Amino acid sequence: MRRLPTLLAAALFASVGLMPAASARDTSVAIAVDRSKPVAVCRLRLGVTHTQYSLDPWGDPAAIAQAKALLAPVAEFHNQHIMGWGADNPEPAPGEYRWESLDRRMAMIRSLGGTPVITLCAAPDWMKGGRPGDTDWSKIEVAPLPEHYADFAALAAAVARRYPYVKHFQVWNEFKGFWKPSINNWDYEAYTTMYNMVYDALKAVDPSIKVGGPYLVVEGTGSGKGGWASEAPIRPRQWEVLNYWLSHKHGADFIVLDRGIRDFHDDHAYTPQDEMELTHWFADVARQVALKTKLPIWWAEYYGASESPEIVAANYASIYRGWALTGLPQVALLWSPQQSDVAHGLFTDTRQPGGGRPLPLYAVFRAFHGRFPPGTRLYQATSSSPSVEALASAGHTLLINKSAAAVDVLLDGRRQQLAGYEVRLVPARKLAARPQRGLLTP
Repeated sequence: MRRLPTLLAAALFASVGLMPAASARDTSVAIAVDRSKPVAVCRLRLGVTHTQYSLDPWGDPAAIAQAKALLAPVAEFHNQHIMGWGADNPEPAPGEYRWESLDRRMAMIRSLGGTPVITLCAAPDWMKGGRPGDTDWSKIEVAPLPEHYADFAALAAAVARRYPYVKHFQVWNEFKGFWKPSINNWDYEAYTTMYNMVYDALKAVDPSIKVGGPYLVVEGTGSGKGGWASEAPIRPRQWEVLNYWLSHKHGADFIVLDRGIRDFHDDHAYTPQDEMELTHWFADVARQVALKTKLPIWWAEYYGASESPEIVAANYASIYRGWALTGLPQVALLWSPQQSDVAHGLFTDTRQPGGGRPLPLYAVFRAFHGRFPPGTRLYQATSSSPSVEALASAGHTLLINKSAAAVDVLLDGRRQQLAGYEVRLVPARKLAARPQRGLLTP
């Protein structure tokens, strides 16, 4: 039997609680959905960040056309950095603008529909001590010097004027270049100073522009395997950053975060099962932040499992399920929709003939965008096993098998089998019909 993503069942278990364990004679997982009263309203919106390789015109034409047809209907937001990640230096010397590559990317984004987003990172070399006219790409993660914060804000304003249809801007990326060894933390004071200059410059161009920061990486896997990197998020030094920024910003329209299921500093081994058990931390972090601010939460980057495409799809389905059940306003930008330098692509590499084919995560993405859009009422779905999660709306139940083993599921009294790591969308009023096999029936 071909293995298919099962994370759709696991996510349900995490957010709605567990039923009593099944008896030894009955190894099936029982899932009961109570549609008498909503438990949350989904406010999760999905998008992508276009990175180094993404639907560029020098790719395979047929693959690009196929990928565009897949992506346009499922991604609400499309994000692009101003320098790097597919764009050249926009201002190699003071007042000398070169917009060609960014123009090309923004035109591609507009062709896909949806809402364009720009991330204001990185900075031209002359703003960080380099010689005007030079671009050293090895220094892309260097921050502007304080004496050039105003110049970076002026560049942000020039970007906003050139692309007046863009109304959402993220300021910088992961505090690159802002590490301060003396405090063993990010230099949140310096970043906030730069952020405020950029915020003021963008609002001066157009008060309707929405600006967000600080684009902070949230540490801690929550695994408890040992060491600070496996502690539960959010760790104290991240709160220092967030509290300072929230208290000293001139304004903000959303708060920007970044998190991976594994911490970059955590060198413990993690099995797919470990990763499945850690998906709930994404929703937990969102709830913690919501206690501090009512700003919408934007996930500029988020990273789940990195094994087979089937495991990836199930893992991400569980993450999305958790976010949906919080009821908090959130935007999740998937880093690179094209499978190139990441394990979680929505479609195969368009640079290759035959590329642009959907990967298992695409079906999960499509299901959340199309079947659980913002405003969808969610209902209690109770599972007898943490290995299967469910997410229920009035019209559908999403099942996520978070284990490698096939499992019999008893959904509202009707039995069906999920393959290992299978994610399946079941129509609520068509349970008597034979369910379609495979990842996410439409």
